Amino acid sequence: MGGIFAFVCKDPMDLSIINKSLRKLIYRGYDSAGIAYLKDGDLVIKKIVGNISKNEINVSDKARVAIGHTRYASRGWPTLENAHPLTDCNGKIAVVMDGILDDYEKIRDDLITKGHKFVSTTDTEIIPHLLENSEDYLNSSLIVLKRVRGIYSLAFITIGADKIFAINSGQPLMIGITPECKYVSSDLPSLSGIAENAIIVPENTIAVISWNEVKVYNIEGNEVKPEIKRVKYKEEIAEKGGFPHFMLKEIYDIPQALINSFNSLMEKYLSLASMIVYGAKNVYIIGNGTSLHAGFISSYYFSEISLNVNVVSAAEFPYYALKNVTTGSVIIAISQSGETSDVIRSIKMAKQRGAVILGITNSVGSRLALESNVYLPITAGPEMAVPATKTFTSTIVVLKVLSLYTGLHSGKNDRSEISSLKSEIEELAKQLMVRLPEMEKEAEKLAPKLDKESLYISSSGINYPIALEGALKFKEASMTHAEGIQLGELLHGPIVLTNKGYPVILIKPVEAEDLYNKVIRSIKERGDVIVTVAEDGDMKSIKATRDLTPISNVIPLHLLAYKLGVRKGLPIDTPPGLVKAVIV
Repeated sequence: MGGIFAFVCKDPMDLSIINKSLRKLIYRGYDSAGIAYLKDGDLVIKKIVGNISKNEINVSDKARVAIGHTRYASRGWPTLENAHPLTDCNGKIAVVMDGILDDYEKIRDDLITKGHKFVSTTDTEIIPHLLENSEDYLNSSLIVLKRVRGIYSLAFITIGADKIFAINSGQPLMIGITPECKYVSSDLPSLSGIAENAIIVPENTIAVISWNEVKVYNIEGNEVKPEIKRVKYKEEIAEKGGFPHFMLKEIYDIPQALINSFNSLMEKYLSLASMIVYGAKNVYIIGNGTSLHAGFISSYYFSEISLNVNVVSAAEFPYYALKNVTTGSVIIAISQSGETSDVIRSIKMAKQRGAVILGITNSVGSRLALESNVYLPITAGPEMAVPATKTFTSTIVVLKVLSLYTGLHSGKNDRSEISSLKSEIEELAKQLMVRLPEMEKEAEKLAPKLDKESLYISSSGINYPIALEGALKFKEASMTHAEGIQLGELLHGPIVLTNKGYPVILIKPVEAEDLYNKVIRSIKERGDVIVTVAEDGDMKSIKATRDLTPISNVIPLHLLAYKLGVRKGLPIDTPPGLVKAVIV
């Protein structure tokens, strides 16, 4: 996964434009970066490991054709070998890609048997090898589009052709248009100040781009007429993908991140991880903050297959849970950054006592991934805002899939349930893409009602951890004291603090509807402000299966917390005193 930027011009262009434009795409990836360009009939490639906003690619050349990439490591560690652009055996073709390929292992094995040499561990590298030795790159691109399954977009250049070839198979791809140059990018905002108009490359199409023309072909090879849009973004908004804050952008990323997280999980690692969990003497799930709340939700998933897991704060784990860890224990450690000190400290102690560590992280190459015996990637994409949104919902997906695979070993689940889950996630994502703008408007209208010093968020069952997570988001994004409370417990003491005008957000539970209605009546009698999160609530959540309702219900809370923070004029992406990974 990552960000793509490329150009083809009538006259040589200074390559510094790629460094500058890739910095605008840093939210799509920050693990490594690279540039490929044509010079004197050769293909020149330069790469770096690390964040391009802090460490530019050193290029002083000019070129008529060049492609660049900033990478988020989803498959393959953040190394120079795995950095894009990636080439074929002959070093003639350079490819950059954004997205995930579903069936790359099978294709890679087939290419290896045919004599192809691979130098990376990324899925992208199969593309230049599939294109290798082609004499008709439009036709070979069509073959790639038909053969390679996944959600991706890519661009490539090749020696002997002053053109850029691009494929859109479900990930955004734009072509900026000027009289002297054409530019290819992963989003419209990065083209701001470069091109006034841009072509939106349609899904399942090939684009052949020269400096003076762009031709787009559908999967049958027929030329199509794409949509053209105006490009106009302020610089500070351009760096956030067109959104005023990273937090809002990342909420809008959730539908695609859910699909990516499911598709990125590889069968062999899921089988190994689930076998380890199934054969464990005891299982502990540890994390902090948002990761801990995802762990609480997973305990409901594992209980469905009669597996009792102990969910413990990583900060608390060494003080009372560690003494029960022995050989045969399994620790499922969750950290989106993979660098949280409490998590790292706990797993090191557990390993000393003979435990097996299963890491779940959004950062391949992190300390958690290094310390784990096996790890599963969250693959939500880079998350720049401190308040976690898309990584939380994607972590839920990973944990649900892990529980299903664990159930295969005991006979509690069968493979049809895995296929059903994929369909359920795709349907939820599809509805979210449509509904998110409406949900944002609902949150903006309701935010004034919640603009108080304190509030409660309450639910029951599998959605009780969502009340805890929602309370955390209100603290982080809107600096409002919020407390997550189990629905029944709300009546056993906490309700005495409420008075007329005190806000209470109620998330409708899957079960316990009678209790939900009872609590509503009790709160209304006191004259408190109630905001309901439900399919028919004040904040309308999307209908989902029981195990996906935590995802459906947390997004309205994300939006409410965000809009309240905006109303207060707060630095939402960087709350004072907080960082993305707590390492103290």
